[in-house]
Amino acid sequence: MTDMQSDTSEDLVLNDDHCFVCGMKNPFGLQVKPEIEAGGALVRIVCTPAEHLQGWANILHGGILSTLLDEAITYVGISTFGQHAVTAQLEVRFRNPAPTRVKLFVSAERIKVSRRLVEAKAEVRLTDGTLIATGTGKVVPVSESFVPKTPE
Repeated sequence: MTDMQSDTSEDLVLNDDHCFVCGMKNPFGLQVKPEIEAGGALVRIVCTPAEHLQGWANILHGGILSTLLDEAITYVGISTFGQHAVTAQLEVRFRNPAPTRVKLFVSAERIKVSRRLVEAKAEVRLTDGTLIATGTGKVVPVSESFVPKTPE
């Protein structure tokens, strides 16, 4: 959430920069930098997943593809609401296998907005335009009460 960070205590609880996808302090994560365009209506991510994220030999695990789609869709929601938001629903369709160690282009586009919900669609493509996966999702804003309580 690099574009959305601030110094409030709520933000420190919700975002410690260790997100698996966009956290720059997560040495095991993807460390992507989502680009927000058109007032949050469009989000782009470029990512070259490492070999250790494979499922089958040299093929990116589908869970990583789903995660990239989720991140792009969630950033549409965050940017639209102007506050923290999370995915409430995600549907993914895999079209082609994605090789590891190859640049992927992820884009998400806002398709519907209401007071408590943003719907977006997203896709992952290779440099040559090959469609790898598509997704649709619904994102809802969250407040400080969203943070789980630590069991005593």
